[in-house]
Amino acid sequence: MQDYVDACARRSGAEQLPAVLDRIIARGDLHARFVNTLSRLEYVGVRKILKSRRAERLDQDGLQHILDEAVHALRLKKAAAALSSAAGGAVQTFAESDTLAGEAGETYLQALDHRAEEALGDLAAAERGEVNYLLTSAAIEVRAQVFYPIYESRLRAAGAPFSVSAISKDEDRHLDEMAARLARALPDWRPRLEPVLAAEEALFVRFLGAVEAALHGPVPNA
Repeated sequence: MQDYVDACARRSGAEQLPAVLDRIIARGDLHARFVNTLSRLEYVGVRKILKSRRAERLDQDGLQHILDEAVHALRLKKAAAALSSAAGGAVQTFAESDTLAGEAGETYLQALDHRAEEALGDLAAAERGEVNYLLTSAAIEVRAQVFYPIYESRLRAAGAPFSVSAISKDEDRHLDEMAARLARALPDWRPRLEPVLAAEEALFVRFLGAVEAALHGPVPNA
């Protein structure tokens, strides 16, 4: 999996990310909404896991994954609220006015889930939900291993009052778990995962473009 993480770090999106993050972090109101978008993405991830995994296949690691992502959503939500309060705002829900390109972020995840579903069209319907979870999660965890370390470095450079290093460590563990589970579930998991990763790259670039566009727009009323 590390080869995929390294490749992701070299591709489009990752190279422009530090500059975009620096622009966001410099504005407390925009930063609050961006962190809330990240919280929304973690929440959507929890929702997708709960919908895709069948009870008879849910083990302790599976429950831990759900808990971790929910905790990430809560930590990020609390950080967004604190940043918003310091900037004189009041980020509360996941509405578009409280997020930065929040709808585009959710579209990114939904489209990635759909692409993984397409990659599994030859599997029995009873198998697709579980394996879709593995493929989609693996692609997201690869992105997380690129995104969160870059974000952490920009937070430290700006003297930001919170950290995402604990989230990054959790995502590293999740990626190892996805790799092990994929190897058990799909002998041909690599040729199935690679087009999903390619789709993720294009979708992330589109999401990042939406974030950049939102930086030029008017700040919604709180």
